[in-house]
Amino acid sequence: MTNKNYISVFFLLTVFCGGLAVFFYMQDHLSFTLLTLIITLYLLYHTLTYIFKIFRDVDDFIEAVRYRDFSKKYPENKNKKNHFYHGFNIITDTFLLLSREKEAQHHYLKRILELVDTGILSYDTATGEMLWMNDALKNMFDIPSIKNIVWLKKRNKQLYDELTNIPLGENRLVTINAGKQIIKTLTNASTFQTEGKTYQLIAFHNINATLEEVEAGAWKGLLNVMTHEIMNSIAPVSSLSDALKKRMENIKKEMGEKVHPDFEDIEFALDTIHRRSEGLLRFSDSYRSLSKTIILELQQVNLFELLSSVYRLMNPSLEQKSIFLELKTGEPSAVVNIDRNLIEQVLINFITNAMYAVKEKQNPHIILYSGITVDGDVYATVADNGCGISPENRDKIFIPFFSTKKNGSGIGLSLSREIVNLHKGGIKIQSEEGEGSAFTILFGK
Repeated sequence: MTNKNYISVFFLLTVFCGGLAVFFYMQDHLSFTLLTLIITLYLLYHTLTYIFKIFRDVDDFIEAVRYRDFSKKYPENKNKKNHFYHGFNIITDTFLLLSREKEAQHHYLKRILELVDTGILSYDTATGEMLWMNDALKNMFDIPSIKNIVWLKKRNKQLYDELTNIPLGENRLVTINAGKQIIKTLTNASTFQTEGKTYQLIAFHNINATLEEVEAGAWKGLLNVMTHEIMNSIAPVSSLSDALKKRMENIKKEMGEKVHPDFEDIEFALDTIHRRSEGLLRFSDSYRSLSKTIILELQQVNLFELLSSVYRLMNPSLEQKSIFLELKTGEPSAVVNIDRNLIEQVLINFITNAMYAVKEKQNPHIILYSGITVDGDVYATVADNGCGISPENRDKIFIPFFSTKKNGSGIGLSLSREIVNLHKGGIKIQSEEGEGSAFTILFGK
């Protein structure tokens, strides 16, 4: 029996008994009148009690929906099915199913956002309260989980200013100074509303590697064209100046004392032209290595054993300069698939640069270190306590021909990055002016 029928029956019985009570009263049957009146009052009380119970259940159900508590179950009689409670249970089961689906979608979306390497955050535009921040963003800018965006004001004001001033719906190239390294990101911001609040969603895509690849390709193309043109133009000049110089020598021998005094000046000029032409040819040839395709000879190498070999090679010359070279490892058994000779050359380049950086320090110190990151990446680091790299030079150190050394060629780091990129790895730089630098090779898996 449904609730509606149940109430209707009790209501009709109450009316019927009430009518009987009136009838018996009119007939002066007081005993029957009293009995039917008691029955009427009982039926009325039972009906009102049942109705009030339904109202309480409705209030409880509304309260449960308001606070999203769908765990309560309402009793249903198997023989006399309570359609009212049955409806409640259907609604709560539906809401519970939707809630579970929503939670599953939330966990699925959360898992996706944690897997992508794009830094993502969302915050309340009115209060600055953080809604979401994935691990990629924390690792990118070296920041912990935060509850309010205002916290960034003290930790990284530049990042805070960029976050609060990013134009909506536009891709923007943003350069952030994150601790000891500079990160270039392609940033996009948008807003959305939910539950009466407005949130800003910002995505940071680290494009350092992409820019480095494009930059390296552009420089290789430029070097290839430049060296080709220089060698094609200078080679005939060198050859012709050498031929003229030999011709002048023969004329000088033939004429003897009759040689004009200007011959010596002409001979000197030709010698200078030839010497400088040969110098330009050697200069061009030395940079052709940057535009050549490097073929790797890969093999399984114990990284700490490789670092030990570099240590034995470089330590004698460092000791002569009173520079302390320290060898350390966090994982002595780590093995990498690399071209041993090329990676060894990269490490030597890093140590050579570190030697230059610490030459003015009272206690010069260089550390050669290997280990494994929390993500399982094997790495090798050359760190020093030298002069560090100024912020304006950090973006330039990998540009060919750029060097902070007086006699530097400017190709060591460019070639080093090219070698590491060929190994599907990367170079991470941490530097603080006046404190020192650390060059880390992250080997690809």
